[in-house]
Amino acid sequence: MPFDSNGNYSLPNGYLAVTGQTILATQHNPPLEDLASALSQVLLRSGVAPLSGNLSAAGFKITNAAAGVADGDYVTMAQLTEVIASIVNSAPTGAVQGFLRTTAPVGWVKGNGGTIGSAASGATTRANADTEDLFALFWEQFSNTVLPIQNSAGSASTRGASAAADFAANRRLPIFDLRTRYIRGSDDGLNFDATATVGSVQADAIKNHVHPGETNTDGDHVHTFRRGIGGSGFGAEPGTDGVTSGTTTGNAAHKHEFTTDNNTGGSALETRPRSVVTLFCIKL
Repeated sequence: MPFDSNGNYSLPNGYLAVTGQTILATQHNPPLEDLASALSQVLLRSGVAPLSGNLSAAGFKITNAAAGVADGDYVTMAQLTEVIASIVNSAPTGAVQGFLRTTAPVGWVKGNGGTIGSAASGATTRANADTEDLFALFWEQFSNTVLPIQNSAGSASTRGASAAADFAANRRLPIFDLRTRYIRGSDDGLNFDATATVGSVQADAIKNHVHPGETNTDGDHVHTFRRGIGGSGFGAEPGTDGVTSGTTTGNAAHKHEFTTDNNTGGSALETRPRSVVTLFCIKL
């Protein structure tokens, strides 16, 4: 082939014309044929011919490419960055997700009950400008009673005129503590448990209940007796009715109902189903 591994082209040896020499067909034609073969391997700028093999960039990059518009098109870095951002931001601000990892992914913060705020806020969970959307959402959705705002030193404070004003003032806002908690749907008008509102925290509990049951039955039975004489305990004498011995009246088989007390014991920390533990995080 006329091209070397670096793409340099060279004519075959012995075919250069010399001044005054007669040009022969055997000398003239092979170089032209070689040129034709070489040019057939060239990547044309017009793009009329496709590649016939892989194209190595040898560490260089393609620049000034147009953005892809159809399947199979080359995509630019800007397009790739946009796709990645759309994946990262596919969950809305405030979404809660469990992750099988020990650190929060990019764009999320641990739901650990700490605080968020600006880079100068000293917030304990995340102090960064990227927390502003979550800061604003929680500030607007929940009262200062639920999420009491703090100054940059961590002391309780009163809320300013707006979420934006408090964020700019480097205040900290608490986030919900989701550690060791189950996520529950709000009542939202169902009227099953009106206290189950968004953001409310419920302690563990067991519903009040009783355990009905009954004792074993005791069969019908009687007891024999004898009337003793004086205090000697021996012999027998008739009573006023003339009876010296007999049996008690039998009581028919019967049972006794009972109710157990509420169970307040137990050695476990909680009553729970089988579970797997994840790290709950909140979307920024």
